[in-house]
Amino acid sequence: MDRLKDIKPLVEISDFSFYAYIIVIFLSFLMFFILFYKLIKIFTKKRVDKRKEMIAILKNIDLEDSKRAAYTITKLGRELVWDDRSFKIFEELLRRLQRYKYKKEVSKLDDEVKRYLKLFLETVDE
Repeated sequence: MDRLKDIKPLVEISDFSFYAYIIVIFLSFLMFFILFYKLIKIFTKKRVDKRKEMIAILKNIDLEDSKRAAYTITKLGRELVWDDRSFKIFEELLRRLQRYKYKKEVSKLDDEVKRYLKLFLETVDE
C-alpha cells in the first residue's frame, strides 16, 4: 500500500459553454428581429398610386408640342375618367383635341383646350 499514490485533488477546468450558449441565443433573437423587421418593411411598403402618377404627368405635360400633348391627354384621360361629370368634360376635351390629331402639321393648343384640360384635371384630382 505504500506504493499507492494518493488521489490528486480535482483540477478546475475553465468552462465557457454557458457564455457561448447565451451568445448563440442573443444572436438568434437578433437575427429573428432583423428578419421580422425586413418582412414588415416589405409588406408595408407604400405602393405607387398609378392614378396620381398619371395626373402628375398630365399636369406637367408640354403644351408646346400640341400633337404629342393631344395624344397623351387622350391616352391618360381615358384611364382617369371615373364618374359622369369627368366623363362629360373628357368628351368635350376630346372633341376639342380632335383637330390636333391625325395631321402632319398642327397649330398650338388654344386657350379653350387648356381651360378644359385644367377643368378635367380638377375633376379627376378630387
